[in-house]
Amino acid sequence: MKLQLSLEWFLNPDHLPLIAGIELGWFREAGLDLELLVPDDHYDGLAATVSGDVAFACNEPLHMIDAHRPGLKALGCFFETDGGILLQREAGDRLLAGGAVRLASPVAGGVTDAIAIEILSRWCARQGAAFDASQVRIQGAGFEHLDNLRAGFDGAWLCFANFEGVEARLAGMDTHFIATQDVGLHNFSALELFTSQGFLLEHPGVVETVTRLIGQGACLCRDDPAEAAALWYRYSGTSPTALMDAIVADTCPRLVGPVQRDATRWHGMWEQFDQLGLSQVDRAGYAALYS
Repeated sequence: MKLQLSLEWFLNPDHLPLIAGIELGWFREAGLDLELLVPDDHYDGLAATVSGDVAFACNEPLHMIDAHRPGLKALGCFFETDGGILLQREAGDRLLAGGAVRLASPVAGGVTDAIAIEILSRWCARQGAAFDASQVRIQGAGFEHLDNLRAGFDGAWLCFANFEGVEARLAGMDTHFIATQDVGLHNFSALELFTSQGFLLEHPGVVETVTRLIGQGACLCRDDPAEAAALWYRYSGTSPTALMDAIVADTCPRLVGPVQRDATRWHGMWEQFDQLGLSQVDRAGYAALYS
């Protein structure tokens, strides 16, 4: 059976739990031909999954609540990291002094902008500085976060510690990494596996097998980072670099397996953002993701 799984953005080591089962032949042995798709837009995979154009997608759990997507079903988390805003240190000093900053975001607008502003508001407050939302301008600029900082942006929003955090450190960039948990917000920097209600009802055995094998891949890579690195370079067709070695090494301990449907895992995130008026999904809508 041929299956497609849409990623949330470009292929990277966060997807090692998916790559392992493909490279090691686990999906093939189960009678499944799994293809990973790189979307044109961050939300394309979720939309294609709900419409039935693809069987599966992965994306951050934030997107379970930033819009109501009827028919989307959450299957479990296979990766969780620290995430938030990567801010040039000079820009951080300027913000604390009452100045303005410009952030790059891959999904500028709406709820995600409001969450970035909430993070910076809380960060300033914790350092005794006044803050006004007008100090922050957020622009759409894709996922090349470090390139955006080098091109003149003061900061980048929706960054992962195991990727941009590692890259900034190795590049010697003078930055703050402001993670959600640093300012009292629930973490949502992770990857959840999704399918549609229709596919789940029609192919429950396939969903169970794919979920199980992705969890198996997470466990293998978490337990054997050297094998994970070999799988990454073989599947991606790239040559080893010090940066990618460091990213893989930082990523592997953050992989989650087995993958299990767990409505409690992100409930605190939903509840907090609902109280802040930042969730577009009500209690019943959140529960429906796991029903």
